[in-house]
Amino acid sequence: MHKKLILLSIVFFITSYVAQAQFNKERYGADYTFIGKGNSDEGGDVSFEKYDFRITFPKKLKNPGSRLFHKFEYAKTNIDYGTTPIVDAELESFHSISYTFGFAKPLKNGWYFNAFISPSVASNFESSINFDELNLFGMALFTKPINKQKNLMLSLGALYSNSLGFPAPLPVVSLMWKPNNKWTINFGFPRFDINYKASESTLIGTNLILAGENFTLTDDIVADGSDQKVDNIRMMNVAVGLFLNQKITKKISLNVNSGYTLTRNFEFNDGSDKVVDFDLDNNLYIKAGFSIGL
Repeated sequence: MHKKLILLSIVFFITSYVAQAQFNKERYGADYTFIGKGNSDEGGDVSFEKYDFRITFPKKLKNPGSRLFHKFEYAKTNIDYGTTPIVDAELESFHSISYTFGFAKPLKNGWYFNAFISPSVASNFESSINFDELNLFGMALFTKPINKQKNLMLSLGALYSNSLGFPAPLPVVSLMWKPNNKWTINFGFPRFDINYKASESTLIGTNLILAGENFTLTDDIVADGSDQKVDNIRMMNVAVGLFLNQKITKKISLNVNSGYTLTRNFEFNDGSDKVVDFDLDNNLYIKAGFSIGL
């Protein structure tokens, strides 16, 4: 389960990158996410909320179609454990900071190349962060239309993370199909969604929602009823739902995404050893925010 949670977290990160950095031209963005309470066998009635803020600095290069970007992102996650105390420590507020450097350029024979590298740190920041607590993600992606109509796009590549535990990169495979001007279907690994363009300013659809976090505790604590220390917290929520993207002006869009969780994992760990596993019930998932384009 430990590696599955990390893999899902990476899938969530890559999904966000493919969906936003490759195709979207967002300059500023902010989101609020809420996942409803799920009763736990450990006695807690746990819910989550997250505030996310990001800014991107793109730059066009001399070669036509080539560009790079710098993206900075900050997020705060609040955890409500309900009325039952889990530990004698403040584990309710966590922060994450990340930087992403991306590069894209057209290649020969219709191929297009995207790559990025992103160091990040996520913690309660009760004391200093060590260098070995830094997470590193990276990906390279090659995309090309594979039919005469050029409405079927194949993406092939690989991703790597130092926190996954595998010595080699993992493959990325995805297809984007546009049967007409209204519909767009993305399926494969790691992205799946169906989009319908209702108008020039309204996009609706259904998608698979992945919301995961991996927090390092700067000071080890001990969970109630256990003599094992806890040095990290991992969570992953998988849901299916509907989304709406509504343009308010030429550059400003509102985004709403809502659904119901299919599976939820929330763990206190000592390294890769599980100390407390919260078996949470499924509940509603809501995400809303805005983005400002270039």
